[in-house]
Amino acid sequence: LPIGIQLSVDAILAQDDAVKRSAVSQQMEWKPSLQVSKYAENLPQLDTGMKISPNPKDWKCYESGMTENLWLNLSTGIIGSGRKNWDGSGGTGAALTHFNE
Repeated sequence: LPIGIQLSVDAILAQDDAVKRSAVSQQMEWKPSLQVSKYAENLPQLDTGMKISPNPKDWKCYESGMTENLWLNLSTGIIGSGRKNWDGSGGTGAALTHFNE
């Protein structure tokens, strides 16, 4: 075989296969270091009986029933709509109202 092809074949054969690479990557597995956000560290979690569905299609504003422009209060679990936009579109401001209560 020509030298160029022989060098290519040798390089291909010298490569680690997927099984060997997987074994090496498992030995050198990255271990994440979790850090608590300064904003979440002392965040109160109030038991309001609110249950948040894991399916985003089920989320709606507790006040108006809107399903867009939603905000979640991480302390109470209340889902409210956001503020109205300059053109009148957007939410009803339920999330801000709940925050101010």
